[in-house]
Amino acid sequence: MKYITSLFLLFAFSAAKSQTINKPYIEFTNTGIYHIDKITVKDTSTIVDIKISFLPNWWTMFSNEAYLENADTGEKYIVKVIEGAKFNTKLWTPKSGDTSVRLIFPKLDKNVKHLNYGDEGKTSIYGISLQKEAKTNKPTSIPENVSNWLNLQITDKRRKIDQNIFFVSDSVKIVGYIKGYDKRAGFSSGIIYHQNHLTREDFPTTVRIYEDGRFECSMLATHAISSSIFFNNQVIDFYAKPGTVTGIILDWDEFLLADKYRDRRYGFENLQYLGVNKSVNETLNSIKVTLPDYGKLAEYREKQKPEEFKDLQVQHWEKARKAVDSIISKKRIPENIKRMIVNQVDLAYANYLFDYENSRGYYKKEKPENEILKLPMPGNYFDFLDRIDLNDKSLLISSQFSTFINRFEFSPLYERRLIYNSSNGYLKLDSAYLAKNKKSNLVFDIAKIRSLISNFKFSQYKSKDFIGETTYLSQSIKEPFAVSEMNRMYNKYKKGNVAYELPNNVAAEVFRKIINPLKGKILIVDFWAQWCGPCRSGIEESLELRKKYKGNPDFDFVFVTDAESTESAFYDDYISKNAMINTYRIKADEYLALRELFKFNGIPRYILVNGEGKIQDDNFSSYNLKNELNKYFPGKFTDSYWK
Repeated sequence: MKYITSLFLLFAFSAAKSQTINKPYIEFTNTGIYHIDKITVKDTSTIVDIKISFLPNWWTMFSNEAYLENADTGEKYIVKVIEGAKFNTKLWTPKSGDTSVRLIFPKLDKNVKHLNYGDEGKTSIYGISLQKEAKTNKPTSIPENVSNWLNLQITDKRRKIDQNIFFVSDSVKIVGYIKGYDKRAGFSSGIIYHQNHLTREDFPTTVRIYEDGRFECSMLATHAISSSIFFNNQVIDFYAKPGTVTGIILDWDEFLLADKYRDRRYGFENLQYLGVNKSVNETLNSIKVTLPDYGKLAEYREKQKPEEFKDLQVQHWEKARKAVDSIISKKRIPENIKRMIVNQVDLAYANYLFDYENSRGYYKKEKPENEILKLPMPGNYFDFLDRIDLNDKSLLISSQFSTFINRFEFSPLYERRLIYNSSNGYLKLDSAYLAKNKKSNLVFDIAKIRSLISNFKFSQYKSKDFIGETTYLSQSIKEPFAVSEMNRMYNKYKKGNVAYELPNNVAAEVFRKIINPLKGKILIVDFWAQWCGPCRSGIEESLELRKKYKGNPDFDFVFVTDAESTESAFYDDYISKNAMINTYRIKADEYLALRELFKFNGIPRYILVNGEGKIQDDNFSSYNLKNELNKYFPGKFTDSYWK
């Protein structure tokens, strides 16, 4: 009897020293891969069982810097032991995608009630409760104050616009709400890579997210657009017309699913649209079209003859069109929406065919032994464009049009060399195009305007008046709005590149903090990223020049990237190897704000700042640095300066 009593007391004592919480309640998580399955708190250690739910045959990793953190005090407990994996070693998931790991941490202070979990300095799970298990149901309704705000926004009475007019300049407003969002999500903004297709002007627009999950933005558009918001690398599609407000409701749980299924573009299934564009958005979002597989393009380029590739892709194109036509017929989709869906398919396949051709020269140099790449392009290769109405204004709505017009401009169809080699270059360009095509069209006219505006950039010091070119194009281009946009850009060119003050806003303040330490010097600010090959080429090519003029009193270089695009370890190594002295790795949200401030979608991008801290050129051509500086600051950077 005494023995049994002793065992009972020992068990009771042990139980008092151990506490287990199954599937503990958490306040917020920004990972869709790691899930806290169980926490066992002992008087000697803290055991955390983590369930991993990921893609099959993908890997994840735990470092020996994984930690628990007292959510109230910030005190950290660094992991001691791992079971089911090895520290700093890839852990591959099985076919199911599910596996588990046990992490053992030091014992917790007795007053700890809530924990955070993270690894390598990045917290991913917040407010893990040591007192209660997870709730089974999360609230799904939208708070009343948010609902009222959304209703107020989408019923905004904007000026009435004639729906029969395609080109019209007015603002597009986007508002919305992310259910379950928390300021600890790791991002507080998104971005829309908006562009004026007629003029090449970039208008990246930051989408501000408030702490309660509401978001909004406004941007100028010249016609209806089919575009996307990028939230933390997730893509949210929308359609909008100038003068309207479009509402979007998202669910944070779907961001977590997108994190898990990161091998694809995740389609948000619980996406809701609001406002006057609701029905169009719902219809477009409900139809999934089959698009070309860019993962196979490199193989096709090297193994398929041009004729074979073209024939195969035209077959795929026709199949995709038939599938779309069938859906459109069954759903009785209105003609205007039908046109947008068909255009999306047509432009996607046209771009794929363009991309096969326009990079062959590069790959031919890389692989001179490849017999396929040596073959000439057939004369009728580009007749796939006969399948598209190049006078259809609604082509510009498609998210594929930006790529399409760029590929068209740099294809053999558009003989841009004629523009530069003659005083009446555009007349010769028209003649050459009409010799191969029965008539001109809107796409060709847009390409001409874009070429002229590019020439403005190269002649920005008013060494050329362009009177002949603008007069000819004003008479030959049929679309009045296109002509008015050309004239707007021409008037801007004639004013010259005048230095301007930074505005008083958050983005400008971020930039001021970057440039103020070097005030008094002329600065070349370089926006770059780890993944950007041209960015890195420019940095590496300028290395010797930067070394030679290091410490000079007149000019300097500043480099800006963001924490999302450039990994910490790579950044530290790269800036050391390339002697990048004035360098900043800022938050992703700050980088997006600077994109909007200086209106650039792509990188590299160079900003020229004068000694007074004014922006001399927000699209500086750094490739010819010495000559460009001399043009902006005549007499200061003459040839003798560089000797």
